[in-house]
Amino acid sequence: MQQADIAIPDLQARDGLAIINGSNLLTAMSALNLYDMNRFLKQAEIACAISLEALLANMKPYDDRLHKLRGFSGAIRSANAIQKCVTGSDLQTGKVKTKVQDAYSMRSSPQVIGAAHDALKVNYINKGWAIELVSAWNQSSQNKFGTDYAFSTSFYKSLNIFRISKKFNKFSIASFNISDGFQDLSNPEKQHFRFTYGLIPNYQNDKFRITARGFVQTGKLQSGQNVNAFYTNLEFSYSVSKKIKLTAGNEIKSGNNGLDSLNTTDHAFDILYGAKHKFNGRIDYFSLPSTTKGTGFIDTYLKTRFNVMKYASLSAEYHYFMLENNYVYNGSVIDKFLGNEIDLVYKQDFGKNIALEAGYSFFLGTESAEIIKGGNKDLWNHWFYMMITIDPTFFISKN
Repeated sequence: MQQADIAIPDLQARDGLAIINGSNLLTAMSALNLYDMNRFLKQAEIACAISLEALLANMKPYDDRLHKLRGFSGAIRSANAIQKCVTGSDLQTGKVKTKVQDAYSMRSSPQVIGAAHDALKVNYINKGWAIELVSAWNQSSQNKFGTDYAFSTSFYKSLNIFRISKKFNKFSIASFNISDGFQDLSNPEKQHFRFTYGLIPNYQNDKFRITARGFVQTGKLQSGQNVNAFYTNLEFSYSVSKKIKLTAGNEIKSGNNGLDSLNTTDHAFDILYGAKHKFNGRIDYFSLPSTTKGTGFIDTYLKTRFNVMKYASLSAEYHYFMLENNYVYNGSVIDKFLGNEIDLVYKQDFGKNIALEAGYSFFLGTESAEIIKGGNKDLWNHWFYMMITIDPTFFISKN
């Protein structure tokens, strides 16, 4: 960095762990190696095409129809790439005399290079597929320093994400595959992993959008308890006009049955990390499994947004909250209906760098909500907030 005249930054809190942590490095190196190998295979196909030109080769072994009959996607891709490199050549037009058959090392090039493509799976990247990899490893407590790998000091956790998505004109689909792990509560040499995986299909045109989300959660919790939970969401949006948009949806997070006295498996679906605060109303009463005593949650909602002017909008949301499973209180199963929430939000932009957001929400709870959350259902439960966001631009670079 000194030779390249690049300033060496000072290390701050937790930067040391980020430098020596192998998870981030291995993920980054794998992604770079995948990119490099894809380039190397492209260069091999270009070199092959140049060699074919020099040898006045017969191009019939590179006809993709032959490779489609064999069904190997890598060979099909490689044959097409080589043919593309010699587009317009006399080898394709038949203006030059070619051999009846070339050396085996030449005519088998699509099969050889194609096998490498299949092994790396890079053929998906170049057909509109987007792939994302994330790997992290860290301590659970952010204010612990100088610790070793010991549970008595601070539990360590890991997070690995693989996301792949594809767009087909107005339709798109994405797959999320997440594993998060924690050290065992009693044995620091043991780590439990929880797996969350699912699909998000989406269709959208000029007026209408429909999105579905379906996820399954398996593996083990930090305590070692088995997990078997699910999550579903179906949402419809319709643009009545340029100013008015309507949205309706239903969300289900599975939970534990209070009538199951054994309860050996945890069925409470947990939306991971900060994403859980995005749903289920602005008051954020029911974002964690613990906020419904692990019995799951159902949210049926209606939303509308009205663009008052170009840089201002007013939104209203209605939520109908229920428990997903049974909860037993004083020997009886309580009513699953928890209450209604209404949210009102006003947003306005003042130029590109300043935005104002103000909101008011109130919750009309039931006796069941009082049992689950505490408080008093007869009181007016509400809140108000106002937020000003400033997004300054300090530096502008010109290419």
